[in-house]
Amino acid sequence: MTPAFDPAAVGLYVHVPYCASICGYCDFFRVECEAGVPEGFEDLILAEARLYAQDAPIFCDTVFFGGGTPSLLQPERLATLIQGLRSVFPWAPGSEVTLEANPETITTERLAAWRTAGVTRLSVGVQSLSAAVLSSLERRATAEVSLRALELAAAAGYAHLSADCMTAVPGQRTEDVRSTLDALAVLPLDHLSVYSLELHPRTRLWESVLRGERALPEEDDAADLYLWVHDHLHRAGFEHYEVSNFARPGGRCRHNLRYWQGGETIGLGPSAWSRFRGRLYGNPRSLTDWTNSVARGESAGDRCETLTPQREREDRVIFGLRVSEGIAVADAVGLLEEDGREPGPAFQPLVDHGYAEIDGDRLRLTVQGFLMSNEVLTYLLPGKWPRPR
Repeated sequence: MTPAFDPAAVGLYVHVPYCASICGYCDFFRVECEAGVPEGFEDLILAEARLYAQDAPIFCDTVFFGGGTPSLLQPERLATLIQGLRSVFPWAPGSEVTLEANPETITTERLAAWRTAGVTRLSVGVQSLSAAVLSSLERRATAEVSLRALELAAAAGYAHLSADCMTAVPGQRTEDVRSTLDALAVLPLDHLSVYSLELHPRTRLWESVLRGERALPEEDDAADLYLWVHDHLHRAGFEHYEVSNFARPGGRCRHNLRYWQGGETIGLGPSAWSRFRGRLYGNPRSLTDWTNSVARGESAGDRCETLTPQREREDRVIFGLRVSEGIAVADAVGLLEEDGREPGPAFQPLVDHGYAEIDGDRLRLTVQGFLMSNEVLTYLLPGKWPRPR
């Protein structure tokens, strides 16, 4: 399988943790700051970047600004940050630069400034166009604001435009999902992410469900909806290329494919992870700890793991089965043999249940397999999956 990225380059992920308000379902590291991103944050990001680049030149071809709400960063400061990152990590021509943006932060002026700064791909956090679901998720933008933001972004000439949606939300009806996707599928988007909500402990939505104030959809209903989303978006011209992601031709997110296909990444900012030169590095989920380390000129990473050949193989299976091209049969065979299992008999139940198919030297999941991907991975990697968070 040919990677969607340059294997000699790295991908940069920049975590901007600041949010104007905290959504009730969110478990990402974030800091509530209605005034926006404090002055000096971009200087710390650049200082951390220089720590990685001090030993040898590093080239990159994908950059992803996530969060948090990175679109809260003032456009001129985002431009300064992008220019600074370009000077630390030379960028290849045609590099993909993604900015996550909340709909309420999108204006014609900001869109033009982001494009001038070098953003090539905009990922808009719509989540739903149902007022009840947006209220359940504690989102700030209304459906009207989200649709207007997408229309403005399309008119601004972005080469790649994506929207995020959620399913399996407490109180969400099947019709809420269908009407949202109907409205989005006719817009000039080339990418849609449709995530099934994962409830995380200690979030407000989790606590509400625990108290019995809200109920999650039945598992069978959520499964039926997943299959409907697959069929509906396929008919609308979207390829289901990853468990939760759909793209029109040419619209795949190259940065995320780098994660799924085993490429190297450097994560900057609190809570960011790096996979770089044979190791995994995790930054602390603490703004204070991250800031203090970077300000002292030290690596912020408080977790480090050497990637052994076995771990590399496991990761190729775990992440590779998330994409439609699947994995090399040899990788799955190697893992099964390490566990003392015969590959042929072990594969057969996956094929018989319609979860997987073998095509030459590739093992890939079907849409039913995507739906049951955690169970498939638990079967293939007993005792190794799911990995502790």
